[in-house]
Amino acid sequence: MNKYNEARYPEADYKDQGLPEYNDNPLIAALPIIMSPIEVAKKLRKRPIYHSAELNLESHIRTHAINRLTRSFFVPQTNHIVVEQKLSKLIRSGYLNRNPNTAIFKRKLNTIRDLVQKEDLTAYIHDEVDSPASSMAIAGISGAGKSTTVNLILNTYDRVIYHPKYHLLQVPWLKIDCPHDGSLSDFCLSFFIALGRRLNIDYRAKYASGRPTIGKMMADVADLCLIHAIGLLVIDEFQHMNLAKSGGEKKMINFLVTLVNVVEVSVVLIGTPKALRLFTSEFRQARRASGDGSIVWDRLPFDESWEDFLTELWPYQWLKNEVERTEPLTNKLYELSQGIPDIVVKLFCLAQARAILLADSADDEMLSIELFDDVFEEEFSIVRPMLEALRSGNKKKVEECNDLVFPKLEESIIGAFDRLVSQPLPKPKPVELGEPTENNMANSAIRAIVSMGIAEDIARPLVTDAIARNPDLQLLQLMQLVTTSLTQDAHQAVKTKKKKEKPIYTSSSNWGQLSERDLRKIYSDKTGSQYEALSERQLIYPIDELLAS
Repeated sequence: MNKYNEARYPEADYKDQGLPEYNDNPLIAALPIIMSPIEVAKKLRKRPIYHSAELNLESHIRTHAINRLTRSFFVPQTNHIVVEQKLSKLIRSGYLNRNPNTAIFKRKLNTIRDLVQKEDLTAYIHDEVDSPASSMAIAGISGAGKSTTVNLILNTYDRVIYHPKYHLLQVPWLKIDCPHDGSLSDFCLSFFIALGRRLNIDYRAKYASGRPTIGKMMADVADLCLIHAIGLLVIDEFQHMNLAKSGGEKKMINFLVTLVNVVEVSVVLIGTPKALRLFTSEFRQARRASGDGSIVWDRLPFDESWEDFLTELWPYQWLKNEVERTEPLTNKLYELSQGIPDIVVKLFCLAQARAILLADSADDEMLSIELFDDVFEEEFSIVRPMLEALRSGNKKKVEECNDLVFPKLEESIIGAFDRLVSQPLPKPKPVELGEPTENNMANSAIRAIVSMGIAEDIARPLVTDAIARNPDLQLLQLMQLVTTSLTQDAHQAVKTKKKKEKPIYTSSSNWGQLSERDLRKIYSDKTGSQYEALSERQLIYPIDELLAS
């Protein structure tokens, strides 16, 4: 068996890409089918788990649920679709002249191998080239979603593809952070580490030990790009190149241009507005072409895009007293965040956590303009210079600002706890889950609750608390206690909410447009019985598995 033919590497599945030049190239045909804009939007959309029953959980558990928004919330916008389409072209165009089925490909490999051995890659930088590979820059303020968007798009591609016929491990893309000092040697080292982790091979030890020269490291990077058919190289935090030692900036640019022109690997640079100068001057001059241009990634404008974003975000409240979003609240959030998605999501989360932790009663658990102002004042002061520059509309001031450093959600929530007035706490009974029987019972209960649709970050502390209070419970008794705490007062909560909301009627002809877990959509899409449809989506509780455990 070939050393590469292992379960962790998916075997190439060649698909119809719609174009003959794509279908005839196995490196392109093995990629996912090219998506339409609507398919891209569906693929990128992310929503966190949310159950109304969680509103009845204790406050310290609900603060855990709030964190889901920072991990699982993404609203696709037009610029996200544009980036996906550009990256899709860049990956495929880089493979056009690297077809393993052609003799030209083998001759090209030998030619480049000669250059690699001579460590003379940069000799051809300024020659006229016919490389179909290209380059692009994505520049914008920190927190606007550049890296998040690119990561989501890249993850729609396999990380590694195994081609048995060619004994080839293809790496469609590789993403690396630019070293903080802009050092070319550190960049090569980061490349060896990133590719080695992807393939579970210690390339750092193989290529970076023994103090190799810069020329040797550059040659080895180029060689590995060929060996593993890397289609796209993404370099994040490219503004760090401004910190490179004298001449280092030009060396890095020349090397990246070599990868595009000679090795035919497409390159994407991501950074703050500082990075845009490097791309539009040095990179384009060396490339002698504009490549695929650059995308200036701006904040959300104060128009329907901002309205749509908040419409998606606002329902995710784990507060006892949920308030409707008003125009003053909408305006205040934009004033504070200046339309930067990362800031508004973190502000929304921290405000909820603060409301939960400081509330004297259920009615006090609510969002307000005053609450947003207080949280912003205490948690986001470090980003104020950038936000003031954005408010002024002065692009030069924005470019002069350093990278934004956002508050960490967990640390801020802990800080909110520390600001609470100290109160004597009852000494808790030690929780011992070390015994095999208790540990197995806890794990069985957690698995069962998760299978009911409750998130594990909620299920685990509930089970732990229940065992701590009642260590002698049997499994079914434990399950009853935990599910009771989930559902208590749920009927009253639903009844109260119904008074606030107007009933919405959805015609049966539109059931197919509802969310994936909506029972009406499941009924509309079913191909067999309703029981089978519900069972497939794990919406029917497997009581037989619980009893068997």
